[in-house]
Amino acid sequence: MTQSLLYDDVEVRACPVESASRIVGQKWTLQIVHHLLDCRCKRFCELQEELGGVNPSTLSSRLKMLEDEGLVQRIQVSAIPPHVEYSLTEMGNELAPVLREIARWGNRWLCCE
Repeated sequence: MTQSLLYDDVEVRACPVESASRIVGQKWTLQIVHHLLDCRCKRFCELQEELGGVNPSTLSSRLKMLEDEGLVQRIQVSAIPPHVEYSLTEMGNELAPVLREIARWGNRWLCCE
């Protein structure tokens, strides 16, 4: 199924795979979602540590993009010290079966034993 978009009275069909890959196809995005799937919320520094080689500015921009797209929720915590926590929205959590299938495919075809 494709969506129809209207630009200056011209109907353009948007491919759902293309639309989804614009978000999840960016480097680190699926890994961020993967690390947020099994928890209630995580701090920036926890995500950075778990992801290993991600640059802090890249992680920050990916989290902002995921928040703008509605997949991640950013929560300002007024504790001492104040901090920010990230969690998946309902939309973000719906990627769980997709990530399971990607992991299954990767284990079958890409992982060496």
